[in-house]
Amino acid sequence: MAQTSTTIAPSFKSAHFIGIGGAGMSGIALVLHERGFDVTGSDLKTSRYIRQLTRAGVDVRVGHEAKTIDEVMPDVVVVSTAIPDTNPEVVRARELGIPVWPRAKMLSALSQGYTTIAVAGTHGKTTTSSMCATMLDRMGLDPSFLIGGIVEGYDTNGRNGKGAYFVAEADESDSSFLYLDPNVVVVTNVEADHLDHYSGIEEIEATFVKFMNLVGEDGTVIVCGESAHLVDLARSTGLHVVTYGFDASCDVVCTPDAAGHGLASRFSVKLPDGTERQVTIKSNPGRHNMLNASAALTVAWAVGEDTEAAAQALSSFEGVRRRFTHVGDVRGVTLVDDYGHHPTEIAATLNAASSLDFKHVDVVFQPHRYSRLQALADDFADAFAQADKLILIDVFPAGEMPIPGVTSKMLADLVAERHPGKRVLYAPDRATLMGYLDAEVEEGDLLITMGAGDVTQVGPEYLDHVAEANRDGR
Repeated sequence: MAQTSTTIAPSFKSAHFIGIGGAGMSGIALVLHERGFDVTGSDLKTSRYIRQLTRAGVDVRVGHEAKTIDEVMPDVVVVSTAIPDTNPEVVRARELGIPVWPRAKMLSALSQGYTTIAVAGTHGKTTTSSMCATMLDRMGLDPSFLIGGIVEGYDTNGRNGKGAYFVAEADESDSSFLYLDPNVVVVTNVEADHLDHYSGIEEIEATFVKFMNLVGEDGTVIVCGESAHLVDLARSTGLHVVTYGFDASCDVVCTPDAAGHGLASRFSVKLPDGTERQVTIKSNPGRHNMLNASAALTVAWAVGEDTEAAAQALSSFEGVRRRFTHVGDVRGVTLVDDYGHHPTEIAATLNAASSLDFKHVDVVFQPHRYSRLQALADDFADAFAQADKLILIDVFPAGEMPIPGVTSKMLADLVAERHPGKRVLYAPDRATLMGYLDAEVEEGDLLITMGAGDVTQVGPEYLDHVAEANRDGR
């Protein structure tokens, strides 16, 4: 059990965040501000996260200009992975001899003196870290947390708690999670992704092994036992490894309730000491979310907290925004928005959705990054097997330049070729998309918008489209 935090104060007093509007960067900036540091930032455009920071009193400037660095003169500059070395503020900071840190280095500085729980994995890390933070908080332990999504019930992605625990979502996309200094590591899975940074799966796996080694001899590595290879990777560290999963061979065994419960997931978790706890997750269906919750309960066991209280607290988890988030209902259709942008995530979400009581499962999907679509095209082609209808919209580039031949139309053709009976459409613009939705989506259907880009706007836009049509008598 963690004791009262004895936080080690960083040596700097002010920090400027370039790309402050990102999900990860904004949370770090907010916590640093809440601790009394002088925080400023810049981004190319405003966003929900920037509005949250501005309300909190953080000085955020829209646009990147070299003169900003001269005006704020920070002790350290923090950059997101999307910021190139040629950014004028980065260039000016280096001219002035100001240290430029990746965001994970600042995250590590913030976690010093806490019992740090770092959650990583190709997918599931945002939900799992949010579950850990919610669980510890509702046990009365007041953790600090930094997560790459808005935690429902808190309306924020970062908080400076007064307790001994620090929960961090650890981002593997550019290896910067190796800056962290965790006491407990959770790895949900390891798959091929971020191939713009890594040479292949071998380098990704080697980097995750380095990450697991960060806990040291006194720490705990918690990994999903559904992947024998992941377990082997974890055990290669020689550290204390705890596995969780559905199979009885795992150290922590999750057993789903045989009865269906709509959007809720109800299951039991048997811990290594033989105790069994009941958990109900209210609005996150699917076996993958049962595994995420089992990982969170394993964290409570690993740090010596009361697991009965932990199970009760975990059952109050309300979800993470953009993880199967209910957007609205219109024309008898239920609209849900989901962040899934990797084939495994998509397949898991659609598998969960197909078990619910809807006439059809319809999907609007926006690929995220040309490099990911190119590398995983074959996997994407099969990820939508459980979707009854699929509409593709244009790739969200996330700062990348287009790759010739790598388009959403290409993916639509590939899915149609692999699954001849499936209704697959490509919408080159919003007007076409709204027309397709009017024609294709039926009363009793579930409509899921999926992807990590601006596809999240489609659900609200469709609600407005239908409302306007109703006013016009169409």
